[in-house]
Amino acid sequence: MVYAEKGKEQESFIAFIEHALGILSAENYSSFLAQFDSSRLSEQDLILALRYLDETRPVLKVDNPVLVTRYQEECLAPFSDGGGFYLDYDLTTNGVGNDLTIQVEFLKEGDGYRVILEDLHTL
Repeated sequence: MVYAEKGKEQESFIAFIEHALGILSAENYSSFLAQFDSSRLSEQDLILALRYLDETRPVLKVDNPVLVTRYQEECLAPFSDGGGFYLDYDLTTNGVGNDLTIQVEFLKEGDGYRVILEDLHTL
């Protein structure tokens, strides 16, 4: 669950995802998934996505976005029904885009937002 002050949702959501990606960058996949209230991806699915869906490839190392200086691509938009937001956040390796995007939903629930990991895929 993430709590965000009205009008400061983007800052809160970006801080959440960057914290989670810091865990992913340490290759701690189960702890990364535990950051979310729910996930459509299992740990195996996550690792396979980081191999670009090819089990013969090595697992791609992603950057901790807090430690990398680069223009970060993200798209945060509200759902049309007002029930929350979705976020597409592009990942990097060695400060360079790597064609992977993480998709997360922030669904309004009480005073906060449930955080759902929807996907990690190649654009």
